[in-house]
Amino acid sequence: MALKRKAIAKASTDLFKRSRGKAALKKTEEEGATGEVEAQEEVQEEQPEHEEEQEEEEEEEISEEEKLKQQEEQTTSTRKKELKAMPASDLKELLASKGLEPGNKADMIEAMLKHEAKARAAQREHEAKMRAVVVQKKEELEAMSAPELKNLCTAKGITGVLSKPVRVEKLLQLWQQEDGVNKGLAQMARAKREGELAGMDKAALRKLCEKRGVEAFVTEVMVERLLKHEFEAGRFLRPAAEQEAKEEAPAATKKGDVVEALLASEANRKKELELKKHQEEAAANRKKELKAMSLEELKKKLTKHKLEPVGKKDDMVEALFQVGVQEEKIVARKAELKAMSKDELKKVLFSKGLDTSGGKDSQVEAVMTHEARAREELKAYGAKVDQVLVKKREELEAQTAGQLKDMCANKGLKVGVGKEDRIERLLEEAKRDGEVDKVLANLARSNRREELLAMGIPVLKKLCDQAAVDALVKEVMVERLLADEAEHAEHVEEPSAKKARSRK
Repeated sequence: MALKRKAIAKASTDLFKRSRGKAALKKTEEEGATGEVEAQEEVQEEQPEHEEEQEEEEEEEISEEEKLKQQEEQTTSTRKKELKAMPASDLKELLASKGLEPGNKADMIEAMLKHEAKARAAQREHEAKMRAVVVQKKEELEAMSAPELKNLCTAKGITGVLSKPVRVEKLLQLWQQEDGVNKGLAQMARAKREGELAGMDKAALRKLCEKRGVEAFVTEVMVERLLKHEFEAGRFLRPAAEQEAKEEAPAATKKGDVVEALLASEANRKKELELKKHQEEAAANRKKELKAMSLEELKKKLTKHKLEPVGKKDDMVEALFQVGVQEEKIVARKAELKAMSKDELKKVLFSKGLDTSGGKDSQVEAVMTHEARAREELKAYGAKVDQVLVKKREELEAQTAGQLKDMCANKGLKVGVGKEDRIERLLEEAKRDGEVDKVLANLARSNRREELLAMGIPVLKKLCDQAAVDALVKEVMVERLLADEAEHAEHVEEPSAKKARSRK
């Protein structure tokens, strides 16, 4: 190629000389035209040279590929002759050592050639990766400033007044001695594998984790996501009192029914007044009976109802009276449920999230049990509210009268004149504006967190599945799979020496 280029350059020079000699014999008036010709020839001489360089580069690129192709064809041809010359028994033994299936000689030769060609291609790819790792490290060092390179050299024990290229070269040599090439290849393989895993969806990653025995879940993540789900479902809110549905009279829709509706409404109002009067009389009689009892009898009744007999006689009478009122409500509620039709009872069950199967008696009992549990929860919550208020009272009592006055003013409450009065108003406001509920919600959530953390991963998995909570974290699964594969030396580029031994 170099000879071809020189010949073209020499021919262009001779042509230029001949043109100039002929121009000297022409007349003086043609000198201007001759100058233009010379300029054009110079441009023409430069353009072919530039095109020639491009052509040479393209030919070099093509020739490199052709050279590799020819070399591979030559190697294959030589190797094919060697394999043909081998006895069939030796050829079978060779294939077996490579993990290939034996067959007739022609097929075995073809299989061996393909296997060895694939191995050479893999070796070339490995060498290309090695070159890329070295080039990357070299560029990384060259991108550093002179002071940074000097500090790095000092840290590595490289001293003396050295130029930047020398420092880069010495650092590269040291990096190579420290197995930098293989480490770089391992990092490259890990980055590639990480990209493959990151491209998978959560379901596929979970399946792969289960296959390899890698734990895909994180306890803390499962707990926090379950807590979030339960919070959104209202688990930590103040328990709502059971509201029993009352059948309402149908509203009048026609003008002619107005009088009838008013008469019916009046009749209902009179019935309610009579019922209320009867209830009040019954309550008064009940209290009278309780007050006629001795202290010992009152204490025994309270203990029977699992209540603490504390306070004065009037307090114990009031406690027993409330128990009686609640018992009467329960009896009336049970009778009301039994009087309902099947469809009405199913609606009640459905509204409370209860199972609608079973007979009527079991359905009634299910509703009664659910409502009893709700009353217990509300009672327990009331006790917790009292505890919070006691603590809150202690905090307020530690404040001065002036501070309490400012607190009342800031909340838009009447400031009053006495300290105790201000404390009571602040406590009532704490109950009303949700401050106490917030304290109890945080406490309940904290207790639930401890409860969940004490559970094992299998139990937490079941809870997450039941609540349809996605407890998987893609990045965690990818990281744990990479760690597991690295521990078992999988998906990592093998050192060239190891590959060379495996081919022997």
